[in-house]
Amino acid sequence: MNLYDRVYLVIVDLYEELCDHPEIAYHFIGVDIERLIKLQTQFVSKALGYDIDYTGRPLYRAHHHLDITEFQYQEVDKIFANLFLKHGFSTQDSKKIKDCLIQVRPKIVTSKWSFIDQLVRPIYFVINYFENILKSRGAID
Repeated sequence: MNLYDRVYLVIVDLYEELCDHPEIAYHFIGVDIERLIKLQTQFVSKALGYDIDYTGRPLYRAHHHLDITEFQYQEVDKIFANLFLKHGFSTQDSKKIKDCLIQVRPKIVTSKWSFIDQLVRPIYFVINYFENILKSRGAID
């Protein structure tokens, strides 16, 4: 399986998780997910060094109207990193993607806060707290 196909599988899983995420899913209402998966696969494959053209709009134009917050961006970042490792990519490849996400953050994060952020942030804080305890005890991966 070539790099593009491997990235495609990660991106499919990414959008499945994002479309189920209570904080992020509303951004995808009425969006052609198949097209989005194709464009994201192109973008990530190119970031990993695969010789392919990205045919989507510039990132700022594609995202500015969505009012994506830093909190939402961090949630996507966590999911992305976990999926790359789950799909057998190296930590080096995962770092390349992480670095790419850091570089494009200003083009995607366009809002300082949202009402939904304010509601769910404390819930995620508690969940993350207990997940970290369970991880430190070896109870979960």
